[in-house]
Amino acid sequence: MLLTSLETALRLEETDKLHITRQIEACAQLFPDHKSFTVPIGNGAAGLTLPSLGQKLNRINGYGMGVTVSEKDLARVEDLFTRNGLETGISLCSLADPSAVEVLKSRGYQVTGFLNSYARALTDEDLEEVNVEGVSVIRLSTDRAQEFTPCSVSGYRDGGRPELLLETVANTAVLRTDTTLYIATVEGKTAGSATLALIETSKGGVAHLCIDSTLPEFRGRGIQTALLKARLADARRAGYELASITARPGNGGSCRNIERAGFSLAYTKTRFARARKCKP
Repeated sequence: MLLTSLETALRLEETDKLHITRQIEACAQLFPDHKSFTVPIGNGAAGLTLPSLGQKLNRINGYGMGVTVSEKDLARVEDLFTRNGLETGISLCSLADPSAVEVLKSRGYQVTGFLNSYARALTDEDLEEVNVEGVSVIRLSTDRAQEFTPCSVSGYRDGGRPELLLETVANTAVLRTDTTLYIATVEGKTAGSATLALIETSKGGVAHLCIDSTLPEFRGRGIQTALLKARLADARRAGYELASITARPGNGGSCRNIERAGFSLAYTKTRFARARKCKP
């Protein structure tokens, strides 16, 4: 079982910071007529893109990790969010510097939700990929990358999120050079999809597993488990020793599958938001 330390949290939060930075860079390619960009804040990064993409792609990650933060710096970034028609959202690690919570309180932020951050040490045992009966996992080559987005969207569609957001998140993964795309099939039919981003931080590499979805008619058949095992094997083959994944606490099925795959809860992140004000 992985014991979470501040050092581990710093590494995982830097991974999240780099992850959203690369997502925003991809958004800049997907929406060339709209300025998508990131700015540093409190040892983290604020990502800003289209307002219609919500806080999934418009938020601050890594805030207050290992540093004291100030109201002045946050106010500067809040102004950027406001000028771009956005609500300022922050995903705050529970191991962030205490000054972060104080600054958020003083500026009127409210809790809007939580996110579990899981981590897992990788060993050579992970090289023995476990097969799930009836499920085949395919690593998509560049010439088949276009198959990923429709599958990912189909698996998430019944969750109620906007179609544009689902398509954008999937398409950012397709564009990233650090990311491998996976599709799971059952009897030749597409059943689910997922990605693996190999991210190098200043404290070592992290294999970040994300964008897992299963089509409704194939749920309960081990699709997520097969995709988890395949990505862990690939990450270990690439020489990585640490894997990470996030899930909402209320998503019981995903959390159980993640824990069965050997992940331990590293910490819970709190989501905060401050309503945007009208442009001056």
